Amino acid sequence: MMRTSLGRVFVVLALGSYLTALCLACSSPGKVGEGEGGNRSGSGGSGAGGVSINLSAVGGISGAVGGASGMGGIVGDAGNTGLAEGICGDTVITPNKAPVDVLLVLDRSDSMGWSMSDDCYCRSWPSSDRLGSLCDPQPANCIDRWSVVSTAVSETIAATPALNWGLELFSAPNSPSCSVALDPQVEIDPNAGPRIQSLLSSMDLQLWTPTALAVNIASLYLQRVPDLNNKAILLATDGQPNCKGGRSDATEDMEATTAAVASAASVGFPVYVVGIGPTGALANLDELAVAGGTEHYYPADSSQALADALAAIAKIIETTCEYQTPTLPPDVEKVYVYVDKKLIEKSDVNGWTFGASPSDIILTGTYCADLKAGITSTVQIIFGCEDYIPPAVIP
Repeated sequence: MMRTSLGRVFVVLALGSYLTALCLACSSPGKVGEGEGGNRSGSGGSGAGGVSINLSAVGGISGAVGGASGMGGIVGDAGNTGLAEGICGDTVITPNKAPVDVLLVLDRSDSMGWSMSDDCYCRSWPSSDRLGSLCDPQPANCIDRWSVVSTAVSETIAATPALNWGLELFSAPNSPSCSVALDPQVEIDPNAGPRIQSLLSSMDLQLWTPTALAVNIASLYLQRVPDLNNKAILLATDGQPNCKGGRSDATEDMEATTAAVASAASVGFPVYVVGIGPTGALANLDELAVAGGTEHYYPADSSQALADALAAIAKIIETTCEYQTPTLPPDVEKVYVYVDKKLIEKSDVNGWTFGASPSDIILTGTYCADLKAGITSTVQIIFGCEDYIPPAVIP
């Protein structure tokens, strides 16, 4: 929607569940047209105060108001933040959620070929790959765990654009049993989804479950990822850790696995645990979840239960108290943060504070807790100009 009044242009961009309202002072009005690829783009006059906004990182939408030759400063997208010299005083920005890195640590032991509801094979699983018996009788709509996981993971990644995913398999493909690769099969990346989906759809399975080694290596890898994003591990497994001491046998290895999970959590990587298959075989997984700082594991003994578990975990990880503005403020002393339209104080204890740069806004105290609990939902920011008095409430 666009209208002009008294030399100002009002641009309203609907971005998913957010509404971003930009009020930009311009000397000449522009016009909005269709950009390439279905994106919404704009062009405008060349007067002073011209500003370009690019929020394509969250919505594939960009707008331009004023000409490129204007004197009012140029701003980039969230990944290339520029100084917002032309945006101050009456500009309301809805910031992007800060991205979060999630490494999926996935069990590819032979039992992942069993039925979702029982510890036996569906008839659809190739007979040449069976190391045990068929389910008798066959469960209704019998489907193997690996197929369900592959589908659910692909759907979850597609539904969570604010998360940067990676994939580590245990044991490692094309390696001895009880081995884990030092680097993930798919490294953390905003566009990792298609590669993860392709790998899971073509993967074979292998004996043994070196969970402790997998979590330790996952933690070491995340410590090497150079970005400043928050990070988490999503551990999905269907049973008892083994490979104790690195030996290829079924000796249980819960003590070392619990220690590995606790170690990951202690360096800032919470470990979310999904148990795939009959719940009776997964009683040990709550111990891992508690050690990983996430309280309880998520049972998944059906396709829907697994989809629900992954969606619930993704929502928790996505609900961050860290936000990024698409521009740097022109004056860091005149940044005003609103939660659900109400002005809150700058405070390390209960309000908001800057993160690594002035484009990083972090909610603190009860404001962060309320956001994570769903009590509040919107965060917006005003960059103030000289002599600007921020309203207590914004429209």
